[in-house]
Formats: sequence, C-alpha cells, structure tokens
Amino acid sequence: MKHVNLGGSGEPHGLEADQVVSAIERACESDLRTALRLVARYSAYWWSHGLQDEAAAAAERVLSMLGRTVPVGLDEEYLLAVIHGAASAEQEQVELAQQIVLTATGPFQYSVTVLLWSLVFGPFEPAEVVDEVLERNESGDAWTRAAVELCRGYPGLTTPGPPGEAAQALRTALGRFRMLEDRWGMFLALTALRQVVDEPLDVTTEALEQAEHLCLTEETALLLCERADLYRRLGKLEDAHEDYSRALSIGEHADLPETVAAARIGLGRALRGSGNLPAARAHLSAVLTIPELPDAHFEALHELAALNASEASA
Repeated sequence: MKHVNLGGSGEPHGLEADQVVSAIERACESDLRTALRLVARYSAYWWSHGLQDEAAAAAERVLSMLGRTVPVGLDEEYLLAVIHGAASAEQEQVELAQQIVLTATGPFQYSVTVLLWSLVFGPFEPAEVVDEVLERNESGDAWTRAAVELCRGYPGLTTPGPPGEAAQALRTALGRFRMLEDRWGMFLALTALRQVVDEPLDVTTEALEQAEHLCLTEETALLLCERADLYRRLGKLEDAHEDYSRALSIGEHADLPETVAAARIGLGRALRGSGNLPAARAHLSAVLTIPELPDAHFEALHELAALNASEASA
C-alpha cells in the first residue's frame, strides 16, 4: 500500500511545491513514467492543501502527452491523473480510468485513491459499484480504512442504509482520522457529518477550525457563512454578524465573488433582524453590483423587497 503522509510531514512547501510542478514538466519531456508517478505521489498533498487546480494542471500536462496510452504497470497512476484532470480529460481517457477501476481485483495501491475516486467519479457511478470498490479496499492500511468509512457515510454515494447509519460511519471515520492525527481526513469527515446530523452547529464549528488550520481559504469562508446562518436562525445575531463579516473579508481578499455575495446577503438578513435597516440595505444593494451572479441577485432582490415591507409597516 503506497501511503502518503497527509499530515504534511515530509511534503513539499512553498518553493518546494513549485519544484514538484517543475519536475513534472521536465519529466514530461523525457520520462513520462516518472511524470505519472510524481502526479500520483503528490495527489494527497495537493488535495489536502486545497491545491486541486495545481493537481489538475499537472495531470492535464501528463495526460496530453500520454493520450490514450496507459503505461504498463502504472494503471493506478493513470487513474489518479484522470481523477485530477477529469474536467478536461478526453472521454476515452475517462473510459480507460473507469475500466481500471472495474477490472481491478484487489485494493488500490495508493491510500488516497479510493477517496479521490469516490469523491470525483463516485457520484456518477451506480451505488452498487461504489459499494463494491469500498468493500475491496476495506482491508487496506489504517488511513484507507478511515477513508472507506468516510465514503460509506458520504451523502448520496452508497446504497442507502437504515437511518443513522451514514452518521455512524462518518463518526467512525472521524474517530479513526483523529487517532491518525490527520487533519484533512478529520475536515472531510466533519464537513460530511454536518450534512446528516440534526444539530450541526458544533460539527460545523469543528470543521471550520480544521479548515482554518489547513489554510483552506475558500472552505473557511463558506463554513463561516454556514455557521452564521445557524447562529441567525438561533437568534444569535451578534455571532452571526461576526461570522458573516469574517467571511466577507476573506472573500474580498481572496477574490471569491460568490462568497462575498453570500456574506453580504447574510449580513443583510442579520442586520434587518436587529433593526439596522440602512446597513442591511447597503449590503444587499452591493450584491447587485457583483457581475454574473444571477442567483445571488435574485436572492438579494427578494431580501430588499422584504426590507421594504418592513420599512413600510414600521
């Protein structure tokens, strides 16, 4: 079982991460097998650090050179490259990757493969196929076993079981990742668990803490908006205002227009709830100036109409 330390020890950081991309570029010119192995080796690092775009760029470069040829003995490495570059991979490459999965008779060699395959291709596969792949990999190392439980509980991936079974699988995965001190695994388990529990505030808070520790900027901002929504529904408007404001700051700094819109709409709702109608109007009106977000514009206009109604009845 080829396992990459997902906690970060021994992984590339800063300029070293750039050197990995450079090494893959050089290998593409002289040794495609090495290039493909590098893509597979750093799969977990890229995803656990929110670098999916970098993974996709590297994989697309290698796949463009390989075309529809799977190097002998590197089936799983090819599969991982297609997983990273799925958005732009040729249909024939995707079909080859699917065949690699369907014809395999044992567990994957790389610990991370079962998780990435499940997250990227699993939603488009029949639930029984996902079930079979997970069963095939449940005898892997400790990290793989935790990942299998995560996928078993992930909403919509596997055959639905009795009520509460998904939440129990996710709690099992969370416990196993905690024992391994693997923050990325914990983050994934928590973000899935918050979707299936009745009271998600504590789970969302812990997921947010992990996202911040992992420096996952976009995920941090989204979780701040989600927690703020929960606070607002509980009537904790000051806490909601603080989270929305933090999300807005992150969104503006990182150029995340959808996050900015969500944070401003949330602030508009929280401020209307606390009686500060002028400030609420300012945030909602600002959403309408963000281009190419029709859904956000519709939501902001709906909130502005409710605000106008509040003013008219005052």
